[in-house]
Amino acid sequence: MNREIILVVDDVEDIRTFVKEALTPEGYEVIEAASGNAALEIFRKREPSVVILDLSIGQPDGYEVCREIRRTSTVPIIMLTSHVQEMDEAMCLAAGADDYITKPVSAQILALRTSTQIRHRAAQIQISGSLITAGPISLNTESRLLFMEKKQVDLTRTEFEFIQLLMSNPKRVFTREEVSDAIGTSLVYSSDHLLDTHASRIRMKIKEVSDMKVLHAVRGVGYRLLSN
Repeated sequence: MNREIILVVDDVEDIRTFVKEALTPEGYEVIEAASGNAALEIFRKREPSVVILDLSIGQPDGYEVCREIRRTSTVPIIMLTSHVQEMDEAMCLAAGADDYITKPVSAQILALRTSTQIRHRAAQIQISGSLITAGPISLNTESRLLFMEKKQVDLTRTEFEFIQLLMSNPKRVFTREEVSDAIGTSLVYSSDHLLDTHASRIRMKIKEVSDMKVLHAVRGVGYRLLSN
């Protein structure tokens, strides 16, 4: 049976060794890249199941590598970085990352976050194509396109799955735990700001094509799609 391939991209050998030692016992094949160019070359040849990517790897940096991968692939990308500012997290998500982990991190948590992304992607691949409509919003789960008042809104994989959950029952309030599970993260092991950042970016993208406010946060609970 073929093992899932994990590509770790970091210019620090000790970090690459740590990731390899953390994930190999879990049954993954870990392959390494020390630079952005090497990472992109290996990615095209090996097609890994998950990419674990540092930001500060020279040029191209982690943001650029993430954006380049996103041009052709929806593979889960986990940013593993020493950057701790909320702005850094937001920029990673904007580039198309699915998760954001700050160093140092334990081997157990890294393995859990990686396996969560793999399980979630496998489940998503089995979704059949259909059109979901909620008020002015239409979502095609086959083409993975969102339309707001017939205007297309471009979303990352994680943003798509966030809005897809809310559209499955537009007037229901989904808890933060439910949203976190739907996008393939865990509130236990991820940043408190991760969901809010995703929600904020979805609002910003919808605002570019419409003045309607359709994604609402419910204090202390979670999110809902429509207010009425």
